[in-house]
Amino acid sequence: MSMILQWTALLVCVACSVWRFPAMIKGRNRGLFWSFVAASMCVALSIPGIYLPVDALLGGNNFANVILRLSLFSVFFLISGKIAAAYNSATAVRLVRGPVGIVVLAICSAGIWITYFLSDLHGSSTGLVGFFDQPSVTYYMRFGFVYMAYVSACLVVPTAKAAMSQRQVLDRVAASLMSLGFLLVCLTIPVQFSPLHGSSLMKIISFSSIICVAAGLAMVWISFMRRPARGHIRT
Repeated sequence: MSMILQWTALLVCVACSVWRFPAMIKGRNRGLFWSFVAASMCVALSIPGIYLPVDALLGGNNFANVILRLSLFSVFFLISGKIAAAYNSATAVRLVRGPVGIVVLAICSAGIWITYFLSDLHGSSTGLVGFFDQPSVTYYMRFGFVYMAYVSACLVVPTAKAAMSQRQVLDRVAASLMSLGFLLVCLTIPVQFSPLHGSSLMKIISFSSIICVAAGLAMVWISFMRRPARGHIRT
């Protein structure tokens, strides 16, 4: 089940990257294109058949996982501001892009680096599953989820409000998918701090959230193409 979701999430992210490529060439919203590219790379690095040879090229010390975590941070930072602004949530924009959001991002990024260097990670292991017996790795994983959960918590309410608004059906479905995706990201925190943190449940929740958010953004684009004068997220 989790492997199917991983490949599905990868295909969705790659498809979205291809979709945004023409607009990127024309200089329109290049940040969204690179967000999908980074998301594609992150999902790819969660698949053993891709992660292991890539990490081997980087020295076999799981530095590829650091790239994965920090790339996810950049994806969330880039798309969160656009989504918050698109749904007219000044509070969400301030919480993500303002001083508080920057501090949370800085702490979690520093936490990733510190716990990485405190851990013995010699020998590639996808998702670091071979090192879960080390306390520093446990904290490494938690830092990796905290920032994404923080950003998602800021976006759940505005996307949920949009889903329950009087917008067009397609717009409400898109907002519903994104709201569900962000809610799933928030759920990774209680799972990460429970004995289930190393189970397949975490993968199911994580990749389901990626699929939901990416599909929601794609549906916003479809809605924009149908009604270009009234699009909500700039293409």
